[in-house]
Amino acid sequence: MTAYNAVTPVEVQASARLIELMRSAPGGNRMEQVLWAASGSEAIQKALWAALARDRSRPMIIATRHGFHGKKGLSNAVTGSETDAERDPRVKFISFPMAECRDISLRGQPFDFTPYQKELDALRHQYGMKLGTLITEPYLGGGGSYHPPKEYLQGLERFCREHDIVFIIDEVQANFGRTGAMFAFETYGLEPDIVVLGKGLGNGIPVAAAVGKTDIFDSLGYGEASDTWSANPLCCAAVQATLDAFERADVLGQMKPSSAIIERGLVALKELPFVANVRGEDGGMVWGVEMRDFAERTAAEWANALVLACYQGDGSESDGIHLLGPLAKKVVRVSPPLVITPDEAHTAVTLMLRSARRMTA
Repeated sequence: MTAYNAVTPVEVQASARLIELMRSAPGGNRMEQVLWAASGSEAIQKALWAALARDRSRPMIIATRHGFHGKKGLSNAVTGSETDAERDPRVKFISFPMAECRDISLRGQPFDFTPYQKELDALRHQYGMKLGTLITEPYLGGGGSYHPPKEYLQGLERFCREHDIVFIIDEVQANFGRTGAMFAFETYGLEPDIVVLGKGLGNGIPVAAAVGKTDIFDSLGYGEASDTWSANPLCCAAVQATLDAFERADVLGQMKPSSAIIERGLVALKELPFVANVRGEDGGMVWGVEMRDFAERTAAEWANALVLACYQGDGSESDGIHLLGPLAKKVVRVSPPLVITPDEAHTAVTLMLRSARRMTA
């Protein structure tokens, strides 16, 4: 579980394969080096350290409001918004489009980047060359499953290019197929400087990585981003096993029919008076079902009740559905394994609708 003082063959192999895969993807040209970590928040921390080290006279970080990047150190500092506790004066927040993507019915609608450009320009006017880093999630995961128009993220990237700002995409939740492509930067048409990976990267084994430009990572001093457990042989073997699985089978192609079935089933939930919106990745495998206040129950209470009702299913002798607890208090995340079959998907959404209907009795 540790290779703290030496590089191992399995680490070299995992690094080489991961870089090759990312560079072969559209937008992966800047993926040159791997900085391994033991958790997503730790990888975010290392990515930010590297970005800040590139030019230590530019300590300011722009983060998108209501994102989730971790609970420790700088990863916590760029999480949430300026109204949360434990704020870092180097971090300034900008808006993330939520109204424009509150429901999947709004997909493909014209998008106006102007108000977001004004926020960026205001920060540029106030802080000038002190701005050195911008970090965002491709979609807000913990913030309520908001999946923005591509033009929004492309606008952030354009701002970074114009002002020589390091552009970091946090794909810890979104990588390895959640958006319908292997990496979210493919789905959204981006070419980031650093991509942070986790969760699906090790398929259950705790491993994460920041992958990006060599010149940025080389800005760190010797040992500045080291830790005991990163790049240990077990984790690197898990990464390779995950890559093997994607190479052996068309996981993403086989996922598409199940994705369509699940999305249709979730949209059907909108017939219920306590379901306000459904949003998610088109052709991907992640959605959020947002509740509303109804019948003297708050949206948050309906969200918790739906999770419980789905878990209980049709009774003690039947199957149920295990869902993650509500996001942002009132949004139920639906994020099944990529390998869920069409039959399993149909069974699950049918049971979910049946369980939800009983709640209105």
